[in-house]
Amino acid sequence: MELAMVDDVIVPIAEAQISAHDRSVYFGDGVYEAVRYCNGKLFAIDWHIDRLTNSLRKMDMLDKVDLELVRRRVDRALAQADIAEAVVYFQITRGRALRSHDYNDDWQPGFLLTVRQFTRQADRATAVTHPDWRWKRCDIKSLNLLANVLAKHVAVKAGAYDAILVDENGLVTEATSSSVLMVKDGVLRTAPLTANILPGITRALVLEWADKVGLQRCEESFTVGEALAADELMAAGTATEVMGITQLDGKKIADGKPGSFTRRFRELLIGTMEEGKTK
Repeated sequence: MELAMVDDVIVPIAEAQISAHDRSVYFGDGVYEAVRYCNGKLFAIDWHIDRLTNSLRKMDMLDKVDLELVRRRVDRALAQADIAEAVVYFQITRGRALRSHDYNDDWQPGFLLTVRQFTRQADRATAVTHPDWRWKRCDIKSLNLLANVLAKHVAVKAGAYDAILVDENGLVTEATSSSVLMVKDGVLRTAPLTANILPGITRALVLEWADKVGLQRCEESFTVGEALAADELMAAGTATEVMGITQLDGKKIADGKPGSFTRRFRELLIGTMEEGKTK
């Protein structure tokens, strides 16, 4: 059963409500994580909690959040939902207050969680490029996603699955909700972890597996032109898993099919989850 948890109370997902004064409503003032649940295990949960901890620290929120309580709430919600394959989304906000840009030091965190059935995406998709209009601290997994939403909508209206974001220097950063990687001449490339790149969990796993599949890895940004000339282009994320980008701006990538390395990374990821490994 899909469900939600507001603070410490579990409710049917359609009945979940948060306060109109929650700072997430006014300012997107909070952080979030989305974690896969498969075969009775939360996949890579320690990595997700580490990333959550870093986001909270950078948002000046960590000292008010009990991370053990977060884990207990996730476990309790999963036990009640009883869904074999799910996505657990949870957000922590800077609490409730009348609208003011500044916040008082006595704020208390707000918490919202959902457990929803996981539906596997296709192994391939098309994409369009779009200017990267996001804020300058994308290393924080914050609730501020308006630029991502607008870019995704542009892509869907154009008949594509997603938008690949391009910064003011013409370099590929990310897709709207996943990392972007390319393979060229035996080298796996992706943008380095700077302030404009989220440290994606699936991104890290793919990089870790590069040696296993016979690729060198290189954390170096690449241009749209290099992406178009790639042997393989892929997106990687919690819900996306590993997906081949077979067409960009109406132009085929290589032969227009997911490449052998993309397929291998996808197999490794799905296999690792199905084996019940938590990483």
